[in-house]
Amino acid sequence: MSEEADLAVAQREAARIAAMADIADVRLFDASLHFDRFPDESNAMTWQLEMTPSISYHDGADFFILEIEYEVVIQEVIDTPPVEEADTTDLAKIAFKLGSLYRLELNGRAQPETSELDSFAKTMGTMALYPYAREFVQNITSRMGLPPLTLAIFRLPFPDVTVAPKEPGRAPSPSAPRKRAPNRSSASK
Repeated sequence: MSEEADLAVAQREAARIAAMADIADVRLFDASLHFDRFPDESNAMTWQLEMTPSISYHDGADFFILEIEYEVVIQEVIDTPPVEEADTTDLAKIAFKLGSLYRLELNGRAQPETSELDSFAKTMGTMALYPYAREFVQNITSRMGLPPLTLAIFRLPFPDVTVAPKEPGRAPSPSAPRKRAPNRSSASK
């Protein structure tokens, strides 16, 4: 299966979990900081981010816990731009783990499958916790005496919609006709 088809399947599986899960709590589980030195004010800075999500769920439970481990390495750019080709040296490392409690409202639906929960963790769950991670990094870099670091917006790749994944155990349904919104100019007359 292609990478786009895998992503489309993962997003579809995650959507089933998102339809029955609601975030109830977010907590900082762990944090560690390592600060080597202050940067030279004339040099640019760059950063790298690693995220590792995981899910804890027990069959029959009405909740699950999503944990994401984050590692941000802040580097000073030693050479002149372009930054992508420049030499860098590490200034600081921020490692932390955020956890979120999700309540499940099954309402007669089947229990979540492991693959669905894993897909949720890698897609929608990661997107839900990312603003908390961004705030933590911005706050902690400021407290470390560095310029406040605002992480870029987290984006999932958009899968090719021509790759239609099949729902397990069900026959594919014909696509419904698309409805169009009324033209604003004709609707206001």
